[in-house]
Amino acid sequence: MADLFQAFWWLLFPVGFGVMGALRLWLDQRERLELTRTLRAFAEKGLEPPAALLNQLNR
Repeated sequence: MADLFQAFWWLLFPVGFGVMGALRLWLDQRERLELTRTLRAFAEKGLEPPAALLNQLNR
């Protein structure tokens, strides 16, 4: 087992970058979903959302 790790230790970097990329995509998706829910709540109440929220939507 130690020989296997010594031969392929460099695979930790691409696997780690892949995991970090997937985590970033998931966090971005959660942020976008929360923004959508917030804008929907403003629309249901008939209020104009703040410009900062609309700017985030175009990001």
